Amino acid sequence: MALLASFTLIAITLLVVVPSSVADAKFISEVCDGVSDHPDCMEVLSSDPRSVNATTRVELQSISLDICTAAAREGEKTSEEEKAKHEHERDEKLGLALDMCSSEYNQAGHTLENARTDFGNHAYNEAARKIGEASFAADNCEKAFYNQGANNIMKQMNKKMDDRCDICWQLIF
Repeated sequence: MALLASFTLIAITLLVVVPSSVADAKFISEVCDGVSDHPDCMEVLSSDPRSVNATTRVELQSISLDICTAAAREGEKTSEEEKAKHEHERDEKLGLALDMCSSEYNQAGHTLENARTDFGNHAYNEAARKIGEASFAADNCEKAFYNQGANNIMKQMNKKMDDRCDICWQLIF
């Protein structure tokens, strides 16, 4: 009898949880269908566990803004870590490029915090403008390596930031 009760409880749980998670994935997929040139939109949004509980586009926009802001903070941290890791090489050009990247990502983080305030105040166009502005951190970091003639060790991070900001911008704008 206990085995039957356990089996029944498991079956009921599966009937409730599995369709719910499938519906959540479907909702995220539908929202991501409107995002061009980013086949990883679902993966990016799903990287935040709050996405599975989102029931509105605005909730996913908010989560996307958090993901974008986290990428800016990660970019700043990665720049600093790379600078420390390569400090023994005494490569002035690499150091200058990484300093520029750190500064750009720091500024992007502040800009995205301001975008969060605008988003919370329903000033979506202004939030989208600031997200677009923050996305230049990745471009400017890329240019810093090019201008210094240094080996670009931030390429992956810059792509990540660019992708996350573009997805966020498209969801909000």
